[in-house]
This record gives sequence, structure tokens and C-alpha cells, in this order.
Amino acid sequence: MKRLFPALLLMLNISAVSNAADFLSTEKPSELLTFGARIGVNTSNRTVKALSAYGYSSQGWGTGFDLGAVADINLRDYISIQPGVFFESRSNTYTFIYALPGNDADETHSVQAGTFNSYSLTIPVLANLHFNLTDDLRWNVEAGPYFALNLGSKIKNKVNLNTSFSEFFPDMTTEFNAKPTAYDFGIKFGTGIELFRRYTFNVDYLAGMRHAWKNNYIDYGGHTKAWCFTIGYKF
Repeated sequence: MKRLFPALLLMLNISAVSNAADFLSTEKPSELLTFGARIGVNTSNRTVKALSAYGYSSQGWGTGFDLGAVADINLRDYISIQPGVFFESRSNTYTFIYALPGNDADETHSVQAGTFNSYSLTIPVLANLHFNLTDDLRWNVEAGPYFALNLGSKIKNKVNLNTSFSEFFPDMTTEFNAKPTAYDFGIKFGTGIELFRRYTFNVDYLAGMRHAWKNNYIDYGGHTKAWCFTIGYKF
């Protein structure tokens, strides 16, 4: 019995070390380069900086889709560098209320509301950490920079109302007509699971670091933000 307990402890220690090594494997990968396809949906927002002259502004989240491909440069079993390219659609809603000079506040407002849609080509380069939960299930954590090129955009005003009836303040139907910047960059990070080293499900967040709007006269500020939910297949 005295010899049995030390033997059991030794076996438990060996088992713990073995499991820890499997969880974060430093083995050389079987393939240096692997490729995958991704498809999914997103919810995004392109904010406008609050400007006191405009009173009230609100931007709601809208939906879109993501379609792309990734490549994993496998440095070790637990880490890879993952560049990718995605075609992404974005949408959101907006509401602006502009307070106009006047004696009666209830009759001197310009209200504008509608939807905004855009399309972009987004290129992320992520560091991807892989943790082995079982032989067939991995947990991935990824983070890195991204660059997005704007391919087109459209603003659709659904409400244009001016409550001022003074000839000095005509209808302001084109008050907000800014376009997004030609490109954006920021940080992308997220997590996901990988089944049988083939099937993936990822949740990622994109945080834009550049002012979202292009305008020669007014700095609308704001940033792009998006949550992306994708499924994928590794070839």
C-alpha cells in the first residue's frame, strides 16, 4: 500500500501533463498551408458623432452578409497566421432631428430618418490560437488588423419633415448626404469552434479606427462596428 499511493500520484501527474500538452499542442503541423471558405451573416452600425448643432441623432444596427475565403499558415499545431478576403454587405438605420432657430420650438425642427447600405472588400490578417478540447474538437481564438475597401453605398431617406414654415428655413431634405470613406481599417477579434479539423463556426467583432464619413465641410466623425457570425469548411 505504501508503494501504491506514490505510483498513483505519479500516474496522475503524467496524465495531467499529457492532457495539458494535448490542450496546447506544440507539435509540428501536418500541413503548412490550409485553405477554407466562410459564409455568414452580420449586424453592423456606422455611427455619426453627436454634434450639438444637430440636437439628436441615433443610428440603429442593421443586418448584412459575409462571403469569403481564408488561408492558414500553420506555424505550430497551436498557432497559425490567417489572412483572408471577404465580400461584405452592411446596413443600418438612422434618425436625425435638427433644431432650427425660432420662437416656437415645436414648429422649428427638421427630422430625417432612413436606411444606409454599403458593400466592401475586407482583408483581415489574424493570429489564430488553437486549443484542443478533444481529438475532434478545437477551440480557436483569433485577433488582428483588417483593411476594408468601400465598393459602393446608398442612403435611402424614408422620412423628411421640416416643421418650420418660415421662408428663411426651407425644407432640409438633403441635410445628411455624406458618403462613407473610401477605405477603413481597424481590429478584428473573435472566437469559434472547429469540428473534425474541417467544419468551423466563428463569432467575430470588427472595430473600425478611422472616421466613418467623407465630407468636405462637416466632420461627422463616427466609426464602423460589426458582429459577424460565419460557418466554414476547411479543404
